[in-house]
Amino acid sequence: MLRWSLRHTLIASVLLALLLAATALRVLVSTHNPLQLQQAVLLTQPVPLNDFLLVDQYQQPVTAADLHGQWHLLSYGFTYCPDICPMTLAKLSRFHLQLQQAETYPDLQLLFYSVDPERDTPEVLYDYLNFFATDIRGLTRMPGNDASHQPFEQSLSILYAISPVDDLSSYLPYNVDHGVLLYLLNPKAELQAIFTPVEHPGANPDFDTEALFQDYLAIRRYLDRS
Repeated sequence: MLRWSLRHTLIASVLLALLLAATALRVLVSTHNPLQLQQAVLLTQPVPLNDFLLVDQYQQPVTAADLHGQWHLLSYGFTYCPDICPMTLAKLSRFHLQLQQAETYPDLQLLFYSVDPERDTPEVLYDYLNFFATDIRGLTRMPGNDASHQPFEQSLSILYAISPVDDLSSYLPYNVDHGVLLYLLNPKAELQAIFTPVEHPGANPDFDTEALFQDYLAIRRYLDRS
């Protein structure tokens, strides 16, 4: 299970890292424009992704160039996650279906990046993601010990921690703790907005599907007018 205190620390660290990076790059966020958002922060000066190399669930290589030409919404986690990851993916599937039914800015592909490549092979990702939707593209690092995935994680300040299991009776070989954020990438493979979850005292943070839907439409309409 994810530990509540560490999860909050990771979320805060991610937000802090992103905001510091935004300040350094003189990026303006939503508080500096009239756009009102519920769970999102808009970067009016988007941040480009550094060159990276990943692999998807079809064992096809994925680079930043492959993300050009379409909007993407990225979540991250791992397939053995007992709660937050499946809950988020289920809500994202409903959100994506809502977009398609509304026929309003449906040009969006969902991405899921695994931070647990030892267990989350392309084959495992394929079976896992098909449970939620067949059009979610799964990403993980290439086999081997190269660092070609690091520019991707660093560009988005994706933070996670892998640690030994304290409970000797556990069937899991290690624990994986990670933050809970969604990243909106524009068709130039640039970070355009960050979605943050709703915090619930004593419970896991999650995303409100309707707020996500409204924020996404507001961002796209705002950018169309800009």
